Amino acid sequence: MNPDLIEELKKITSREESDIQKASRALEYYTIEEREDIVDYRKMTDENGLIGLYKRTRFVDYPAHAHNYLEVIYICSGSLKQIIDNETELVMEKDDLLFLRQGVKHKSSIPTYDDVAIHFMILPEFLRYPLGMLNEDTILRRFIEGVIREEQNSEKYLHFHLQEMREAQNLLENMITSLIYHRRNEQRILQATMGVLFLELTNRTYKITIGAPSEYERNLVLKALQYVEEQYRTASLDEFAKSVNQPSYYISRLVKKYGPYTFTKYLQRRRLIQAGHLLESTSYSIEEIMEAVGYENSSHFHRLFREEYHMTPKEYRKNMQKKY
Repeated sequence: MNPDLIEELKKITSREESDIQKASRALEYYTIEEREDIVDYRKMTDENGLIGLYKRTRFVDYPAHAHNYLEVIYICSGSLKQIIDNETELVMEKDDLLFLRQGVKHKSSIPTYDDVAIHFMILPEFLRYPLGMLNEDTILRRFIEGVIREEQNSEKYLHFHLQEMREAQNLLENMITSLIYHRRNEQRILQATMGVLFLELTNRTYKITIGAPSEYERNLVLKALQYVEEQYRTASLDEFAKSVNQPSYYISRLVKKYGPYTFTKYLQRRRLIQAGHLLESTSYSIEEIMEAVGYENSSHFHRLFREEYHMTPKEYRKNMQKKY
């Protein structure tokens, strides 16, 4: 993130000063009358739109609370601990992103001066346009659909790790800047930007922690996806299952349970995404790329590539070259 923007965000705002004076009672001023633990969108923002932004007040301890909107938390500087439903503890580092479904209680550690957390407040209607940009059945798409439908039994949260995702960081910075300075056509631009952000996050599934009931299952799925990312050239379901002392069928079923694909399908897509990247950014021959991503049979590789991209590797490279 731009250092000048970071320094601007670190400044104590009038809202922070007010909340600091109210101390532990600060959150009471933003909750709905019927439920003192439910933060209300309209009390958090003076805007009439479907998305708002606020900076987490530092030096103040907020009690456990939920929201009547989707809360998306981005750590711009420092770190912040989140406790979700009094059972799951997450430590969010700089450039971590947390999607927290409406109605889910959470509590964070008390931010210090350098712990800058930006909270996007998003009403379900705002998400319909960005959701329309997602064509694949992914963990993220299912989560957003659950938010729009206000389903209470869907995943509680999605936790993304964006430290190596410069494109996603830039998109979030643009959204923050737009909301701070109220640019023209702000709402539509923000929806389009959110849609592109969704596409970026969809391409990096292994950078996600899933908010599921079972801590063990969640960690095992994350470990499987990280294994696919790091070892995609030689990875296999049997090898991973053996490394975690679990049967292959259990791993495959577990990965499918928390996402749209089986382990084998994730591995296939990771290889093909890498093949597309190499076709676009290098002059390696198609045969060299095929071997670099873990395929030995040319006809098999070409068939899978066509199924994924709806064109041959040669056509894909030609189309990408035209763009630049």
